[in-house]
Amino acid sequence: MVMRVAVPVLPCRDVQAARSYFTDVLGFNTIFTWENPPSYAAVVRDTAEFHLYAESSVDPARVTVIVDDVDSCHDELHARGADIVEPLADRPYGMRDFNVRTPDGHLLIFSKPLTENG
Repeated sequence: MVMRVAVPVLPCRDVQAARSYFTDVLGFNTIFTWENPPSYAAVVRDTAEFHLYAESSVDPARVTVIVDDVDSCHDELHARGADIVEPLADRPYGMRDFNVRTPDGHLLIFSKPLTENG
């Protein structure tokens, strides 16, 4: 057995607004939406996938997205207007990363190991 990928499922007060943030600001594509207005949606960019579901009460999550070029990722998302709440920096735990906050308060940590073996 091989586990290939874990897909975070994030609660959102407004699925359509969350989907729009992921597509318009973070550069994801919509895989599907369910119902109108959407109560569930899925977005993908390369191999990073998120599912979004309607929930009136949201406890923010933290999700790390490993990228191959964190500097260009930062520059792109900054230019697109992402809410960068922790600047791009080398961290003492061996990662170079930055944090983006979604409208629902979720933190997406875009990250790359500082070493090839990390």
